[in-house]
Amino acid sequence: MLATTMKSGFNWIYSLQTKPSTTPGVSVTPGSGSKGSYVQLASGANLAHDCYWMDLWVNAGSTATTIRDILIDIGLDPAGGTSYAQLGGINDIFVPQASRAVDGGRWFQFPLFIKSGTSVGVRAQANNTSTVRVQARFFGLPTKPEATPCGTYSETLGVSDNGGTPFTCGNSGAWGSWTSLGSLTRACWFFTLAYGNNVGTTTAQMYFAELGYGDGTNMITIVNMAAMFNPGTSERSGNIPNWGIYEVPAGGTLYVRGSASSTAQTTEAVAVCVGG
Repeated sequence: MLATTMKSGFNWIYSLQTKPSTTPGVSVTPGSGSKGSYVQLASGANLAHDCYWMDLWVNAGSTATTIRDILIDIGLDPAGGTSYAQLGGINDIFVPQASRAVDGGRWFQFPLFIKSGTSVGVRAQANNTSTVRVQARFFGLPTKPEATPCGTYSETLGVSDNGGTPFTCGNSGAWGSWTSLGSLTRACWFFTLAYGNNVGTTTAQMYFAELGYGDGTNMITIVNMAAMFNPGTSERSGNIPNWGIYEVPAGGTLYVRGSASSTAQTTEAVAVCVGG
């Protein structure tokens, strides 16, 4: 008799939203230049099982003819209440000019362990207080928990004011030079590249960006050709999940470079890093 090899998968999902909507998720009002109040994404009762993976969908965060830099935090309260703390959560996910849901919005995924019974909240800061919407899904009960990698802490590199570190993209498909986002204080193995334009009038085009580890000359590419799209001149942009896996030690420096399909506009980035 042949042995059956069972593939690993998640047997439990909690989603903040259960049916289609053009305005998915919760509405979050950013603080102007500092973090605003938390809004609940999941209660302790909602997280009936340990979470090993989290999806975030950020949308409706753009303002016409306006630079819109936005940073969001994911906070946790292990007691299931509303006293959210950043320990074990995720800080400063960069979501500039996040498009409407019908234009795609901005997507992020994180292999972060969240204990069952923990409540999860989201807060934001921006250069103005117009709202942004955040939707989340949480995954648990893996078929093979011992073979399911997940992290216990995160660190974000490259944050500056309400946005990220500026870098110069190449034009017409050429790559720009590598720009440092900073060095890790702890070892990490999962990396998300979050980037976007810092302009008041966008042009309709595609961007690729890459996250690398090295010394600026000798580089290992961790996130390869992470796509971002501007659907038009309405100052809205979106992306597909952009992440990569590589073991980078504490003290390792991360870099970003980019390429535009036409003439590049001012671009900024952060790296959200998970370890543990």
